[in-house]
Amino acid sequence: MKCILVASEGAEVLFYWADSDFLASLQQRFGAHDQSGDEPPALEDSINTLFAPVIISCMTLLEKLGDTYSCFSAENGKHLYVLHMFGECLYIAVNGEGSESEDDLRRKLYVLRRLTEAHFGLVTLDSHLIRRELRPVDSEQRAHVWRLFQSLLETYSRLRHEDQSFLVEAVERLIHPQLCEQCIEFLERQVVQHINGSPDRAGHEVEHAFLLVHTKLLAFYSSRNASSLRPADLLTLLLIVQDLYPSNTSEEQNGLQLSEDKPGPQQLHSSESIPVKSSSPNEAPQDQVGTLCVAVKGPSWCQGLASGFGL
Repeated sequence: MKCILVASEGAEVLFYWADSDFLASLQQRFGAHDQSGDEPPALEDSINTLFAPVIISCMTLLEKLGDTYSCFSAENGKHLYVLHMFGECLYIAVNGEGSESEDDLRRKLYVLRRLTEAHFGLVTLDSHLIRRELRPVDSEQRAHVWRLFQSLLETYSRLRHEDQSFLVEAVERLIHPQLCEQCIEFLERQVVQHINGSPDRAGHEVEHAFLLVHTKLLAFYSSRNASSLRPADLLTLLLIVQDLYPSNTSEEQNGLQLSEDKPGPQQLHSSESIPVKSSSPNEAPQDQVGTLCVAVKGPSWCQGLASGFGL
């Protein structure tokens, strides 16, 4: 049973994500209370009812004492709650099965905060604006925003179990000088120039571009006037890319094992055999060997960065 919640000072739910076990528990707890035959309360209302006492008590302690609790467990020892204030928004992570520690839950909260910063940019610094962006008035738009972040959190949880770089929070880089040099040249002369020359960019030039093989960095290009990217920025981008284009490493490893058992004439023996550019910019290779990511300069750095990934 897992849940992540973002709430305002007034105990309004700005965002939530919950797994199927947590949702089933909510349905059992609140859906069976209605004896009049009416429809059970909406899921969002049930979550608001469940967490309202925690949110209000946390805010009351903060107002009266200038401090509040950051972690507590329920009396039966099954449910662990981790809380953190980012600005005027309260982030809460819950685990009811003992599969995550306090540190794991706190990392989730920081990852969610990083994702909101990458998506909304400087808006996250204003408590009123971030509330409006996280919880739009229009229900369809709100559902779209929430699905986006819910999907990212699910991808992060998957990568924490499957990928070493996300487990230790470090960017892994593939070391192959000759191939990296070819890829950087390809990025600069083909991709970057093509995008910068497009009238749709409205003068927003590419600042960073890189090639990934699954979650590993193969080649990286930065323009002369580009600001530096921190490892946390790269990990955030890797997470977004994996959410948009998830890697199926298990199938590829099985295919690699079969190719090793039965070598054929199509097998690559050197990096020079790997194509780094096609004959036409409109042609795409049939076998995708990597992912291309491009960051452009926008109204704010984070917002422009996220726009390159369709967020």
